[in-house]
Amino acid sequence: KPRARLRHAMANTSDSAASRALAAAAASGAAGTGASLAPKGRTLEVGVDAVYDLSKRQPGEETPQLEVLPITMYVTEYAERQFSQIAVNGRYICYGLRAGQIRVLHKETASRALLRGHTQHIADMAFSPSKNSDVLASFGMDGNLFVKKIVAPADPNGDIEEKCLLQVTVMTEALPGTVMTPKVRWLSKSKIVASYADGVFIVDVAAAAAASENTEISLYLSPGSFGAEAPDGVTIVSPMAGRPVVTDMSVGPGEAGRLAVAHHDGTLRVWSQAGDTFVQDSTFSPFDETPDAPLASVFFAAPDALVIGGEHNNQLSMWSLPIGGADDMSVSPEHVQTLSFAPSADVYNFAVSAAPGARLVLVSNLKKQALYAVHFGEDAKCGFDYDPTMSTVQMLTQIESKLERCLQVADEMPPAYVRESEKAREKARRINQRVEKAAVDLIAAEEKAAKALERSMAPVTKKVGKPLMLRSQPPSRKKKIVKEQLTAEEAELREFLATEF
Repeated sequence: KPRARLRHAMANTSDSAASRALAAAAASGAAGTGASLAPKGRTLEVGVDAVYDLSKRQPGEETPQLEVLPITMYVTEYAERQFSQIAVNGRYICYGLRAGQIRVLHKETASRALLRGHTQHIADMAFSPSKNSDVLASFGMDGNLFVKKIVAPADPNGDIEEKCLLQVTVMTEALPGTVMTPKVRWLSKSKIVASYADGVFIVDVAAAAAASENTEISLYLSPGSFGAEAPDGVTIVSPMAGRPVVTDMSVGPGEAGRLAVAHHDGTLRVWSQAGDTFVQDSTFSPFDETPDAPLASVFFAAPDALVIGGEHNNQLSMWSLPIGGADDMSVSPEHVQTLSFAPSADVYNFAVSAAPGARLVLVSNLKKQALYAVHFGEDAKCGFDYDPTMSTVQMLTQIESKLERCLQVADEMPPAYVRESEKAREKARRINQRVEKAAVDLIAAEEKAAKALERSMAPVTKKVGKPLMLRSQPPSRKKKIVKEQLTAEEAELREFLATEF
């Protein structure tokens, strides 16, 4: 089976500096200075599972101090939880607060808003994959799943508004003592998949909101609710039946992307789409040494490759998935490579890079307040290839080199084919832009009509009693000033007569 080519291990960077320093370096023109820089990670034996000791340094390794742009200071108590309380899109930055509110920051105008509705901690939230929709899905520990549209003010000095599209309340209670991590992921622009305890369900936001008059629906995930008893627009993939809880989920790229679900008992289940629901492909334990330890994270590095985080994310394992899906159960997932961290007692949060195509897995050390990164190759099934030490110059160089390769390939293509492809892509872009604009205009028209209806239904305020009459001001008389004009002789005579002898 294929083995990984692991060349460089991970190196430490300053806390949460990656994405912010990348933008700062791009703005300062640092991209052109690092064309010849090489990664400064640790060289390891090729094709062998590796252990990276964070407490030891080797010659040549560096800890770059990247620029950090503080956005806000938020102090919270230390807790070893695999929550995802930050969501970012092209326009807004959102983060969860202790009492369940969500703070919204506008990137350009710096205006702020506070979204309410949750009564406990936010466990997970994510923006819709549509670029211009600004629709946020949030799932709290209170069992409430909110889907809200953030509306930007027309006036730069105006307030950010919210429109609740849907609220799903999970009514089924988990077993006493169950440690839950509710998760929510977007399947498409209007569909989400979520997990609560060991239950998994799909919500079609548009269909569910249309079926409910007040945009609020109650959901029972008990085994008896499986099937026809689910509310309109909701499909129960797996009911709550006392099994190990779900710790993380990931949706594969593409329209027919698969669903990977990590569980607290150390097993990972892969599901494939079948109509409006999912069917299970395979179940396996990624870590043989600790098969019963809970999994912390899972992420699709490619349609047929998974990165799985072990307990506390102190291990990252790459697995190759069969292409056959549910129709071919004879082929099992294959282990590619495992990267372990030492000391193993540390606790890490697991995330993927926000830069599209960067192929980076970010791991933050909660105890040491440090950030690490590991890079996987263009063919993710070959495993992790090197770590760029989170240097912004090297990241920009990588993007630049890939752009040059694409331009070189485009130069070798027939000019007529390139022109036709550009025209087709431009036409598709304009069509998508028109469709999205029509959807935005429709929502704006609906909001305008709703406000007009609200004003028309409001009670009419009538003035009662005789209006007060103010005293009139006396007329002001204008004084006319006449300026006498004298000839030169008259002026000389007047001056002579006014002289005293």
